[in-house]
Amino acid sequence: MMKLIQKWQIQLIFLLIFCFCTYFATGYGFHYRDTLTDKFWGIFGTFCLLLAWASVSPRGASVAFKIFLFTTMIYFPVAWLYGAPSFKLMGGALEADMAEVGEFVHFVPKYVWLLQAAYTIFALFLWRILPPNVFVQARHWAIKWRVALAGFALLALLSPILGNNHKNNMINQYDKKITPVVLVGFYADLFAAPHAYWQQKNQLLQQATQPAHWQIQAVEPKYKNHILVVGESARKDYLHAYGFPLENTPFLSKSKGLLIDGYISTAEFTMLSLPKTLSLSQQSHHNIVSLAKQAGFQTAWLSNQGMLGVFANEVSSYAKRSDVVFFAPRHDGQPAPDSALLPELEKVLLKQSDKPRLIVLHIMGSHHDFCQRLDNGVQFDYQSKNLSCYASTIKETDDLLRNVVEILKKQGESYSLVYFSDHGLKHTGVGTPELTLRHGGDTYQSFEVPLAKISSDDTEHKIIKTQRTAFNFLKGFAQWTGIRTPELHENGYDFWGEQADLPNQNNNLQQVNQMKQDGLIQD
Repeated sequence: MMKLIQKWQIQLIFLLIFCFCTYFATGYGFHYRDTLTDKFWGIFGTFCLLLAWASVSPRGASVAFKIFLFTTMIYFPVAWLYGAPSFKLMGGALEADMAEVGEFVHFVPKYVWLLQAAYTIFALFLWRILPPNVFVQARHWAIKWRVALAGFALLALLSPILGNNHKNNMINQYDKKITPVVLVGFYADLFAAPHAYWQQKNQLLQQATQPAHWQIQAVEPKYKNHILVVGESARKDYLHAYGFPLENTPFLSKSKGLLIDGYISTAEFTMLSLPKTLSLSQQSHHNIVSLAKQAGFQTAWLSNQGMLGVFANEVSSYAKRSDVVFFAPRHDGQPAPDSALLPELEKVLLKQSDKPRLIVLHIMGSHHDFCQRLDNGVQFDYQSKNLSCYASTIKETDDLLRNVVEILKKQGESYSLVYFSDHGLKHTGVGTPELTLRHGGDTYQSFEVPLAKISSDDTEHKIIKTQRTAFNFLKGFAQWTGIRTPELHENGYDFWGEQADLPNQNNNLQQVNQMKQDGLIQD
């Protein structure tokens, strides 16, 4: 009898360990806003829900357990790298093409595959021993224990409501967890997140087709040609111009112009960051292109990011408003080097026009897979293969900016170039040969990005160290292009000046400033 009790206790412990593992295998254990209470509800809630279910229907609990087991086995790499199903994650997946899906598989570190294999072996072991033993025995428990399990499971399921876990802010307004009990919450979020994404996307795309009604008060551009280079995934601290130890920005480090040290992006993913940067909140038809066109600018959008057809995103809708639209063709599913945009830039500049110009270059920049981004091979040796490639992608972006300025100088007209990155990245695989960078919304450096302005009349290389939010970029854009409109009222505000932006309900500075630091990896 004692032997049977010991075996029973061991099986319950195994089930509890499994519930602990699934909290991470579904990505909820990596949710950086989770408290210890959330984790408690998530792990013990799943444990109690399985046992409560088994006490009523062992067969039903066994089927649910097996489905849950195999689902989490498959989802494991995504959970480890990107967390639980969310608006941002599902949006990124739905916006991806097959080449980017292939890059994701290639991007998964070997240690994650090994962890997935270990989890799979453990899960299959439990599949063999739990359903015919623990789940069957649970039906014979005393009624008070069965009621207690059901009550605790219900309490865990309702914990977000009871704990007011649905508070809105600038970061998590689309990523509220339905319940921390992953046996239910994982599937609820897996279906709710795409629905939320499509709902938001359709609303924004519908807005994007509406005519803009900017109230233009004055148009006084200082320059003939305004070039906006929208970068990708470049962390500020990986640029030598901002202190990175390797000289991967010879142009930005020495060129006469302005660098803002402290620019904070609106989000950690492109699909959220750029709409919040380039358009008015919840008014995607009021964006930089519609503003420039209504102000009488000739506009062009030259992109190496690709047009996604049926999955066309909001940023692509900005592009389609332009007078000239160019999406670089892909070869064998892979994007062209960013330098492919340079001949198209020259074509736009060669067209005679008495209007000021706005030309947007949307580049691939430092998009993963970093090593596949390179047109000139790996130029640096830094910490790991992936980080060496990443530092090299920064160098190629710097080369592109130099080439753009050279083309502008040859044109013989006044010009101003602005460059920023849409978001940063976070380190992963620290202490392993697979040390790399990936998306992440829980570190300060995932949001801190470069912002530079280089103009034909600049006389010095200047760095302003001040915190500046990308939520105010549209105001800075209007100041840069000399467009005045009441929708972007300034009240003495200078986006390009030294006075810092302050945290408020219209930006994410308070949340970002509270995030952990993820600085450069030191030897």
